[in-house]
Amino acid sequence: MPADPFEALRESVVPLAPRPEFVTRLRDDLRSRLTPAPTAPSAEPRITTMSVVPYLSVHDAEAAIAFYTEAFGAIETLRYTGDDGRIGHAELTIGGAPINLADEYPEMGVRGPQTIGGTSVSLVLHITDVEYTFGRAVANGATAEREPADQSYELRTATVIDPFGHRWMLHQDLDPATRSTGDPASANDQAPADAPMPGFTITHRRPVEPGYLVLRTDDLARARAFFGELFAWEVEAGSLGDGFGHVANTTFPMGFAPPDDQGPSLVYFRVDDIEPYAAKVASLGGQVLSRQEHPSGGNAECVDDQGFRFDLFQPAAGY
Repeated sequence: MPADPFEALRESVVPLAPRPEFVTRLRDDLRSRLTPAPTAPSAEPRITTMSVVPYLSVHDAEAAIAFYTEAFGAIETLRYTGDDGRIGHAELTIGGAPINLADEYPEMGVRGPQTIGGTSVSLVLHITDVEYTFGRAVANGATAEREPADQSYELRTATVIDPFGHRWMLHQDLDPATRSTGDPASANDQAPADAPMPGFTITHRRPVEPGYLVLRTDDLARARAFFGELFAWEVEAGSLGDGFGHVANTTFPMGFAPPDDQGPSLVYFRVDDIEPYAAKVASLGGQVLSRQEHPSGGNAECVDDQGFRFDLFQPAAGY
């Protein structure tokens, strides 16, 4: 084979050491770029936490999502499924509160309560009807740990262990005037209705927040199509007839209704008992315009002392 003519032109490779001053300058430059600049200590501590979201590990995430949806009314908003079939991450909302969960990943040290033999964390679920939710949970496979009972601190409570080992404490706000007497042998029911827990004093009720928002439209089909495409809202038929729709897949409850003289939108404030709030509306210079009962619960149409229109809403069992 003839010799490669380019071999005669090839020069041997001789490694060259960089100049010492270049090495020093490069090392100092890299060190300065990789070392965080010192910051002066803050005069006051800063709280940067925005929210706390429970993250559940379960042995069967798909079954757990089905249980929480059926028993607690959860809405699934996101799911990531791995190539091995395990759910690596899922997001739910229950009554507007976010819950994350995933399958067990023993290789990463992530195990559920049934695998480790119990849980040290309990989840508190505030609801409007303890019996209803307790019954649905047990019917769907939960274990009853504590039956529903009135407590002396103005709550009716029950506790269940879900089929995946997590403990749920069900809490229902209780109006002292309507407390059930229950079993006379029960220490809780023997206590006076307004008796606080030993060592604690009850100072006020929880602040009332919006519980439902109604948007006005004279064409529900167009609104469903527009917001379905824009926001992925799933609008189902409302309980009040034609022209009414409920958004079924959002965290904050809302829906649509035909136009009227109440303005482009209407806010419903969710309360545990309409009567004391309706009385207070009148005593503060507002008006209670009308009262209704619907399958979804009681309702009072109100106006404040400046003419702002709003409704009080007391949900029925299961809403």
